[in-house]
Amino acid sequence: MMVPAEVTLSWQALLSNGFDWSQLNSLSTLLSYAFLHADAEHITMNLIFIWVFGSLVLRELGALWFFIAFILTAITGGMGQVLLEPNSMIPVLGASGALMGLEGIYLGMALRWRLPDPDVWPISSPISQERLMLFAALGILMDVSGIIGNDAGIAFGAHIGGFIGGLFLGTTLIPRPKHAK
Repeated sequence: MMVPAEVTLSWQALLSNGFDWSQLNSLSTLLSYAFLHADAEHITMNLIFIWVFGSLVLRELGALWFFIAFILTAITGGMGQVLLEPNSMIPVLGASGALMGLEGIYLGMALRWRLPDPDVWPISSPISQERLMLFAALGILMDVSGIIGNDAGIAFGAHIGGFIGGLFLGTTLIPRPKHAK
């Protein structure tokens, strides 16, 4: 799990003293937090969202780019939480930053290219690109309102950091999707 205050201290020490192996443990939690979850409900909810957006990204980009995207957006999600609450001692865990990153990637690809209307089992008919984009936008709006409302227990910074990282990847670095027009 990641503790933002520990990451902040390690980063500050790294900048002022140069590289020290002792800082690596804390900084590595910027990725490892995404593979730990609080309980069965937490992991189930994350898996449902990864199933929807992850399957779309996987179908369009393939396994290698999916893996790269998941790892990078998990890291940008961790960085987002540290930036939002640099002194927090509350542990952060869960793949929400990476799953929001997958949403951001899909949105970024949809902004760059015309993608076919996605279909995700068990939804029986294709979902328009516009509806998925609206769904992603509503998720970000909920995260921003959670920050403003100071809703405790949810790593909104990780959500937003992952989404921004994914949107950046989707609009700049991601190769042309397989089914793009």
